This record gives sequence, structure tokens and C-alpha cells, in this order.
Amino acid sequence: MKILFAAELFPFCDAAGELHIQGGGEITTYALARELSNRNQVAVLTSKIPRSTYPLDIFPFAVHHVYNRKTVAQRPENLRYAVRLSRALKRLSHEVDVIVPQTFIPVLSAFLGRVKKPVVPLVYDVYQPLPLANGIAAWQDLQSGSFVRGLQGCLLERICLHYASSCPLTITISKSSSDTLAYWIPRHKIRLTGCGIYLNEYQAGIKDIDVICIARFDVPYKNIDLVCEALYGSEIHTVVVGDGKLRKKIEQDYGGRNIRFTGNVSESAKKELLARSRVLVSASSVEGFGITLLEGLASGCLVAASDIEAHRFVDRGSHIIQFFDVGDSTAIKFAVAELLHLSDRDISNRQSRGLELIKRYWLWESVAHKTEAILKSVVQ
Repeated sequence: MKILFAAELFPFCDAAGELHIQGGGEITTYALARELSNRNQVAVLTSKIPRSTYPLDIFPFAVHHVYNRKTVAQRPENLRYAVRLSRALKRLSHEVDVIVPQTFIPVLSAFLGRVKKPVVPLVYDVYQPLPLANGIAAWQDLQSGSFVRGLQGCLLERICLHYASSCPLTITISKSSSDTLAYWIPRHKIRLTGCGIYLNEYQAGIKDIDVICIARFDVPYKNIDLVCEALYGSEIHTVVVGDGKLRKKIEQDYGGRNIRFTGNVSESAKKELLARSRVLVSASSVEGFGITLLEGLASGCLVAASDIEAHRFVDRGSHIIQFFDVGDSTAIKFAVAELLHLSDRDISNRQSRGLELIKRYWLWESVAHKTEAILKSVVQ
């Protein structure tokens, strides 16, 4: 089977060979391409990143590029890039059996390109509450308060969801995203696969960091400020990993003392920090899946997470993850303190159960097999 993945920002290696991954959606697309290339002919179409490299041992598939000024100058250019991407998709579609675009721009590009081959969108996050006014408000919040860009984002997402409803199937990664998609896409066309992890790429080390929080600072719903508010001024040594437009303000308010901000780090540096951390905290109000929870469990971290359906889906009723109320900084502090004061025996027990949870449900190999079966059914 010949598969073409399309992603706006696909993982890449820098000149030094360090792997860089922007977020959970990119992790999933990359891992699926990597796994499926073992049994299929896989290619990826994505933005050209300056000075990027794609070593064959890390990227065992073809990578095609489209110029995207936004990745070079950080200027909003979504629609122009979508048109360029649509032309490239149409050109490459003759060489593949199925196209798998990652939301949102690549899905729009598949729609604009009117490609003739089957299209199976990967939909991770859905920000589109009903009615329309709520959707605009949600996207306005994501776009730094700009009404025009909020309206544009809302309409873009609705176009993508409408197009996805006309595709043979749509793949999503959690029960919560599946339930939200059902407002827009016939339920019989939705396939739930989950996300995964490579256990051998993570390990526990000497735990000299109390708390780690890994998130993008681009969007307020990650609630990094609440994590900092909960732990600021305490004796809890906290490391916050990530970057984005909200970082400057949050770091000004909470940087120093017991909280350190690292900015963006490479995958190897992130895994090293996870190995050294006792507790991983994720306070998001919205998540497609919450793959950082798996990264924490695989690194021997105890995990505290906001009580949202996507995080509950990862836990699968195992009670390994310590949940706290969304938006409650006091609850975050209480959950972290409770985990930090567990006995060595209880910590070891949770760590073992966390690894078993991953092995049972969340390995990339099993997720990729589900995905491959879905794509084959469409091609056939």
C-alpha cells in the first residue's frame, strides 16, 4: 500500500542531528509514518524547515516539501500555504493509494486539491463548540483575541470538518474527540485508534527534579500559568518545558525561585528531564489525547493531570493517574504534594502499573496495526 501523509509541521532533525517534534499531533503522525513504513511505501508532504535534515535511520520514508513562509518568518500565511500544499497533493496523489492529512491546513488542502484518491483525515483536536458564536469565541481566544483571525479559524475548522464528513473514514485518537466529531461526521465513519509510545526510548534516572510540566505556550488552554501559580514560592523544584507567545508573561510572573523555564528543547533533552523528574503535571482544559502522560509514565514519573475525558481515556480506569479539577490551582498543588509524599513502596507500585498500562494499550506497534487495517479497508 502506498500512503501519503500530509502535515503542516512535521518533525525534523537539525544540523546536529537532534530530533525536534512540535506537539502531540506531530508525534502521532511521525510515529505512524515510521511504523507503517515497515510494511508499506510511505511518503510525507510537509513544510520546508530551514536547515532541517531527515536521516534515513530516523525517517525511513520519503519526505517532500512545500514552502511555508510562516515557518520562516512566523507570519500568518495559512491560506496561501494551503493552496501551495493543495497543488503538491494533487501532483503526488497519482503516485499513492491513500492520502492521510493531519488537521487542519492539510485537510483543507486535500479539499482544495480535489484529489481523486481516498482521503482519510487524522483529526486530533476539535475546538468547535456549538453554536457558531461559541466557535468564533473559542478560536478568538486561540488567536490572541483577534476577532478576524478567530472568525477565520472557526470557518476553516468547519470547512475541514464538513470535508472530513464526506471522506470514506476519519481517524481520531480519544473517546472525547470521537464524541465531539460525531456532531459533524457520521459516527459510522469515525475510527478510534489512540496514541502510543516507544518504551525503549524512555528510562527512569536519578530523580532530582520534583515536578516537570511540558506544554506549548501558544494557547491558554494548556493552563501553564495555573501550574506555576500552584507551585510558585514553595519548596517544590519545578521545570517548565516549552515555548510560545505566552511564555514571556508567565516567566516574568513566576520565573526564578523554585520554577525554571527551559524554552524549547530537543527530544533527547526532554527525555533526560523526564528521567530526572518525580512528578509530571498536565493541567490542560482541552486535549486531543495527552501523550505527555504516557511519556511521564514511561520515564518512571508519577502523573497528575486535569480531570478531562481525554486524560481519563489514557488512564483507562486504572487509577494510576492522579486527577485534579480543571482550572483549580489549589487542587494542582494538593495533587502534587500527595504524590511527592508517597512511600517508596507506593511509588514503585505505581511505576510498575504505569508500564503495564502502556504495554497493554499504548504501544505504537498496536496503534499502527489498527491504522493500517483502516487504510487498507478504504483502499480495497
